[in-house]
Amino acid sequence: MIDVDHEDTILRSFILFVQTAYAILKYADAHLYRKARLSIVKLIVMRAIASNNGSITPSELAEWTQTERHNITTLIERMKRDGLIRAERNPRNRRFVNVSLTDKGREALMHAMPVAREIVDQVMSSISEDDALLLEKSLRGLRQNAHQGLEYVAKRSQP
Repeated sequence: MIDVDHEDTILRSFILFVQTAYAILKYADAHLYRKARLSIVKLIVMRAIASNNGSITPSELAEWTQTERHNITTLIERMKRDGLIRAERNPRNRRFVNVSLTDKGREALMHAMPVAREIVDQVMSSISEDDALLLEKSLRGLRQNAHQGLEYVAKRSQP
């Protein structure tokens, strides 16, 4: 592990934050796959479906996972092939697709959640409840700033 050595505290913190995010994702993917044969993004998709009364649209999944719509389409196809989800046209409005868990998907999610808890416990083991609240507040601010930056970039790239 290489430590960040830079005199600018804000830049040093940003680099450390990005390194930490990548390390957490790599650890979560490796541990989750080893114990539950799922990637972290598949778990997030399945959790999003379960949290949304069992059905969600691909656009809502893109928001949940912070990924592009075309990447979600590819992920949905892979998860359908794996038998974890089904995607069906909305009977009331055929332009929309509803994504839901299959029995196999619900079972996989139920098996994966304790593994996800192991990951959370490991990563957050040095954080107190008060520090977690402070971290949550800071992360919400960082996420909002990043979204504003994305909106700015999107507006600047339009003709």
